[in-house]
Amino acid sequence: MSDEPGNVIPLFKEGPGERIMRDMAEHWEKTYIAAGQSLTNEETATSLRVAVSFMSHLVRGHFETGAITEEQRDSLLWWLGTGTYAADEIPK
Repeated sequence: MSDEPGNVIPLFKEGPGERIMRDMAEHWEKTYIAAGQSLTNEETATSLRVAVSFMSHLVRGHFETGAITEEQRDSLLWWLGTGTYAADEIPK
């Protein structure tokens, strides 16, 4: 066995949820870059957190009024959470 990157055994297993979160964070960043911004800019990352917070309130309101199911609410909140994850992780 040689010392090559392909022979490295990962010490931590990445679950499918973590991979999806990381992939979505990259998509958020690509979207911002396409608009001439980057989540590495703290003001931009903060604006994403505010937008996600606002959209989350809308989703919860729709659930409370019966417009969406609990499953739909949970799914939407999870996907919106990827935006918060991106805002927190991309600047690092």
